[in-house]
Amino acid sequence: MNDAANPISALDARAQVSAAFRWISMLLVSLTVLATYLVYDSISPLGEIIQRDMNVTPTDFGLLYGAYSYPNFIMPFLGGILLDRIGVRLGGMTFAGLCAAGALLTAVGSEGSFWVMFAGRLLFGLGAETLIVAQNKIIAKWFKGRELALAFSVNLSICRLGTMLSYNLVPSLKESLQSWTGALWVVAVMMGVGFGIFVLYALMDRWAERRIHVVEEKPERIELRLLFGMPRTFWYITLLCVTFYSAVFPFQQFAPQIFGARFSMDDAYASWITGLIIIITIFGTPVFGWLCDRVGKRATMMLIGSLLIVPIHLSIGFLAGGSEHPAAPIFDLGFFKWYAAFPLNGMDVIPILPIMLLGLVFSLVPAAMWPSVARIVEEKRLGTAYGLMGAIQNVGLGLVPVLIGQSKHPQFVQGTLEPFQLSMLLVAGLGLCGFVFAILLKRADARAGSRIELPERKA
Repeated sequence: MNDAANPISALDARAQVSAAFRWISMLLVSLTVLATYLVYDSISPLGEIIQRDMNVTPTDFGLLYGAYSYPNFIMPFLGGILLDRIGVRLGGMTFAGLCAAGALLTAVGSEGSFWVMFAGRLLFGLGAETLIVAQNKIIAKWFKGRELALAFSVNLSICRLGTMLSYNLVPSLKESLQSWTGALWVVAVMMGVGFGIFVLYALMDRWAERRIHVVEEKPERIELRLLFGMPRTFWYITLLCVTFYSAVFPFQQFAPQIFGARFSMDDAYASWITGLIIIITIFGTPVFGWLCDRVGKRATMMLIGSLLIVPIHLSIGFLAGGSEHPAAPIFDLGFFKWYAAFPLNGMDVIPILPIMLLGLVFSLVPAAMWPSVARIVEEKRLGTAYGLMGAIQNVGLGLVPVLIGQSKHPQFVQGTLEPFQLSMLLVAGLGLCGFVFAILLKRADARAGSRIELPERKA
């Protein structure tokens, strides 16, 4: 017990909580965020039918899809400050409630009002990114000094399942219910369940804190000037975060088009190859997280991963390969097709090998990056730190896809570069920038005493 006679740190007090409680807590908040991933991607497989039934243009649909991102250029930062001030239980329930309300409003709008759908997506966006900030702070709260990187990595794998579930479940729901609006109603109900799961976590968290007599530490006031006092290593991680994610996520959005233009692949085959990235991260991220906890070397891992992005994108953009007539699926389950990775003609080595390597890199860097922030920023400022990272990351994720689309095949490179080669140079350049920030991070961390290079228990 933590009392006046035997004072102990909050970290040691939380060690009194069982491992089962920590992992169940992580699972509950991860399931809530999984629901947000499901909602976010739910309209993507329905793009054509939404445009047809609601009589809107592709530009209008792009506006609907992007509504999630518009408030998140700043909202994660403001929400992170609020989470630090009011705590993750109340703050998390607030933002999970916004997500549930936004999903419900989107489903209501699907019955006949495009702008109600737009408002629903906007409301959902207001809550979702800050809910992820709350999730990160919760994991750091209960796992710091123990299995921090592994917990973050398992959490990332669970959340990635939400993306896979959305692309597979929503089309199946549309077919079985014979209604795309019905599919969105089911998704809204699942987000409501996610909100209920977070409420359950909040009750567990309150019980645990009372049991060990430790109260969540909160700053006495909100001081924006303290941002400038964040460690230099934090800023390098943030810059690495925005360049790395901007080199991966926007590429994923355009990858099927790139594979079609560069390697003459049909849509189904190109989408399957792109999906390998998520499949590999689901299994690879926990492995690298476990490794980070055991051996440390997080800055080194981020440096290696950011460097590998460069040859990966250059090989996809400039090496020859790809079959003009891709192999037929080995088996087809309607919404899921499984292809041979390497048909006998050997022409599919590019881009499959680089994509598989990208999946490993996309497992390695996040497994090292997110827990590193908890090592260098004090707990009562973690919401602000993660929120600031999320806001800056969203700026990159909002701008880079536009640049990739514009650089598909501009006039000034025609005759010199093929379609999308300039785009691949762009994302490779972002990877190179991330490599530079990783070098600066490693140097700054060494000067600060290698806080993120040490194994978790020694740190």
